[in-house]
Amino acid sequence: MSVMGTGKQVEVNDPDPLHIRFLLGDDAWLRLKPAIRKRFGCDAQLGNTHLYCGKMHRVDASYIGLLMAHTARLIGSPMAWSRGQDIPCDVITFDDPDRPGGIVWERHYYFASDKKQIARTTKIVSENEGLLECFGKHFGMKLKLEEAKGALHFVSTKFYLQLFGKRISLPNFLSPGTLRVTHRDLGSDQFQFVLEVDHPVFGQLAFQDGYFKEEEMKNATRT
Repeated sequence: MSVMGTGKQVEVNDPDPLHIRFLLGDDAWLRLKPAIRKRFGCDAQLGNTHLYCGKMHRVDASYIGLLMAHTARLIGSPMAWSRGQDIPCDVITFDDPDRPGGIVWERHYYFASDKKQIARTTKIVSENEGLLECFGKHFGMKLKLEEAKGALHFVSTKFYLQLFGKRISLPNFLSPGTLRVTHRDLGSDQFQFVLEVDHPVFGQLAFQDGYFKEEEMKNATRT
């Protein structure tokens, strides 16, 4: 398989299905913390399942952001649709049974014993368009990768609608703005997850800040 790397197409025989190293570039890849290279390299091989348990210290959104999160439940629930602080949260990664080569990232938010919310997206590589993040059957976004101070950043560049096997880019006025997800290693198998959605007119629509530690995978829910 060949994918679009940093300015050129490269042949990939790496077991990492997301080809993070090739899409980011060797220099930036080697600047990432070793634990991040492991998490998004050999640990990300197809067939592997991981459970990260932790807590979202802050799950916040503006009124417009909450409205968009509620609306997005109709197309696949990519975001939590409530606010809260110190929310127990599990992150689970596994193969997407509906998208060969895709890796599902599920976040299980436990706002209360009877109020669990699940946000689910799939990361997958397109031969022509690089890294994509899909939610539901027909929507997604194109991502670029950045490295800064040893952390890995996923940044949206365009949102799209997929119909009849084609991806149609959405105009900016239908976009929530720019989404940025940061994975920052903290040592001892722990990492920080930060999610930010910023709109050029409406400002910050959503912000989440969580801390997680890898656990042995026993089941997909917290007891």
